[in-house]
Amino acid sequence: MNISLLRPLALVAALSFGAMGSANAVEYTTLDSEASNIAFGYSQMNVKMDGGFSEIKATGLSFDPAAPEAAKVAIEVVLSSIDAGYDEANTELEKDEWLALAAHPLATFTSSKVETVGDNQYQVTGDLTIKGHTQEVTVPFNFKEEKGAGVFDGSFTFQRADFAVGEGQWKDFSIVANDIELKFHMVARP
Repeated sequence: MNISLLRPLALVAALSFGAMGSANAVEYTTLDSEASNIAFGYSQMNVKMDGGFSEIKATGLSFDPAAPEAAKVAIEVVLSSIDAGYDEANTELEKDEWLALAAHPLATFTSSKVETVGDNQYQVTGDLTIKGHTQEVTVPFNFKEEKGAGVFDGSFTFQRADFAVGEGQWKDFSIVANDIELKFHMVARP
């Protein structure tokens, strides 16, 4: 066979295999709110407490494991969906000293950068807004593909005082600690 004929065939084969590889790439763009959750942990009078939010929405989501640096995420958490472990705490958190739900019904996170830090390990930097106060945070997370979905798991700690959560008499960290640990399990679909 003529060598000049083999070169175009090899090029066509290489391009075909490359196209097949990119055809399998999946971009995750839809948050499965039912399968996702955000939990938090805090300390009240040196007793560990846990809680969570039941209403989470992605107003923007784009994550391609082949190009994670191009990822974008914008999340809204409906603060009235909070469960701090008992009814009295939930009622207290609605007040202006805490979450001021009437004036600030949502907490939001909007990404500005995603970086790869290891095998299936990333960190996202962006603006976290709670109660009208915005802070830039960097959040580590793991990613895996499972049963046709993209699964994001991570956690980070922030200080409630940075967001004016717990004002007045509640500024005393000996009653409710300043550190709040946020854990998330997000499930996204193509």
